[in-house]
Formats: sequence, C-alpha cells, structure tokens
Amino acid sequence: MVLYASDIMRKDFVVITSEINVLNASKLMKTENSGFLIVADSEKPTGILTEWDIVTKVTAFEKDPKQVIVKDIMTRDFVSIGVDTPTIQLVEIMKEHKIRRLPVVQNGKIIGVITSRDILSIFGEYVESATEVASKYGLH
Repeated sequence: MVLYASDIMRKDFVVITSEINVLNASKLMKTENSGFLIVADSEKPTGILTEWDIVTKVTAFEKDPKQVIVKDIMTRDFVSIGVDTPTIQLVEIMKEHKIRRLPVVQNGKIIGVITSRDILSIFGEYVESATEVASKYGLH
C-alpha cells in the first residue's frame, strides 16, 4: 500500500504574518508546542520560520528578539510538495534538502505540513504491523 502526502500530512499548523517580531513568534511556538510556523501575507505563503532560524540568526548573534522581525530571518525559499507525492519520494526530498518539515501545497496554498516526526510515526506503525503479520505466520 502506497501512502501519499495527503494521507499523512497534519492540517493543524500555525500561520503568522511576516511583520511580527521573533519574541512573539517564539511565544506562539511555545504555546502551540510547535517547532515551526508558516509565514503568509495576504494568504500567500511567503516562508517558514523554524526554531533553527531563531537559534542561528537571532540567539547565536545575541540579537534582541523584540527587535528582529520574522521576515528578516524566515526561510523564504522553502521546499514544498503536492498532495499526491508518495511517501518514499517525500522522504528523499527531506533527506536531500536536509529539512525536517515539508509543506504540502495545493493551488498555491499550504494545506498541510509533514514533519520528520510524522514519518517516524508511520514507520513505527509499519514495523508494528509487519511484526504482527510475521508473528501470525511464524516468520519471526
């Protein structure tokens, strides 16, 4: 059975505008228990802000997060996929680009996000199912 991006994407992601400061974005990440925020202006996705962006572009340089605006540190050229992308292909894309979050886009809008945790969860379920089948037929 082939799983596609639409089968595993999470639809509960947070969208912010590029004009808020990094301190408020960080607080939102904490509140939402999320390591990333999708950045969109006028409903058009313009970037993604990750905790890594904050660490490497603000904290590491001892910048004041109240004074830094999201648009100045967000990742603008983010990689995205379509809803019909097979799981094996999206894993390769994540590996190739060394990313942990992959927005799913349809008609120019982000409709979901797949994270490395989502992939690990599916892999865990697959291994569990395979183990059950193997045990059932004495193949362990």
